[in-house]
Amino acid sequence: MDRHELAWAAGFFDGEGWAGKSKRGIQARVNQADISGVPEVLTRLQRALGGLGNVGGPDVKPDRRPLYRWTVSSRSDVGLLLDLLKPWLGSVKLLQLSQAVNLSTPIAKPAMPSDEWRPWAAGLYDGEGSSSLLQHRTHVGYLTGELSVTQSALVGAPEVLSRFLVIVRAGHIGGPYIQRNTTMDVYRWKAAARGDVERVVAELWPWLGCVKRQQAQRMLDVLRAQPDLPRGNPAWGNNKTHCVKGHEYATARIRPYSARGVGKPRRDNQQCLVCLRDYARNQRRQSK
Repeated sequence: MDRHELAWAAGFFDGEGWAGKSKRGIQARVNQADISGVPEVLTRLQRALGGLGNVGGPDVKPDRRPLYRWTVSSRSDVGLLLDLLKPWLGSVKLLQLSQAVNLSTPIAKPAMPSDEWRPWAAGLYDGEGSSSLLQHRTHVGYLTGELSVTQSALVGAPEVLSRFLVIVRAGHIGGPYIQRNTTMDVYRWKAAARGDVERVVAELWPWLGCVKRQQAQRMLDVLRAQPDLPRGNPAWGNNKTHCVKGHEYATARIRPYSARGVGKPRRDNQQCLVCLRDYARNQRRQSK
């Protein structure tokens, strides 16, 4: 079996899977809704696991998308699933699977920013990630891109989001967020800086499924079709007449900025001498 595909399957199961005991016995499953038929991620999960499990559905309910599921429902198959995905699974799913088959719980391995772990991150993103376009905060009509991965936890930020952050080396984790009809706190990893968005998509691309690839590509196409925004506030221009505190440059005089720290290079911006004298005066007063 391909280790990259197994790592992807572990990330996908970390995001979407469940394992435990029920009235029907031991079971592990992944549910996915899709109006276009059997979701590609479920058949890919089955292939990655060497044909393990069954894909069933759809379950159709009013006002809901058809629901499909991948399941394994015997002790031996759940144990095999644990053995196959154990090198990459997070603590929560390791606990669920091991308790289902009455085995001691393995310790989750730390994630790293490497090709060994990027397929896992792609699997988690295939299950819980999204690519979206948002209105720019200050430039009307301009759109910015955002990547996000959402997960719930009883206490504190979910481990899988912290692992994802370590692997992609971008963005931040926010939360908890208030959300209707939830029994656990909701947290979300987000990345919105243009460079971070493009790099994360490029690093996960070799292992992403077709749906999340299409979403990410549509977002990137829009971003790349827009002209680059000018840096800074265009209203200020390059010929300011007053400093931020209102002193007129013509009478206050300005000088090149020179850092006081040892070894710090000189910067291109300038200092208002009135502000500089006021600052020095206040420092002398505080030292008395």
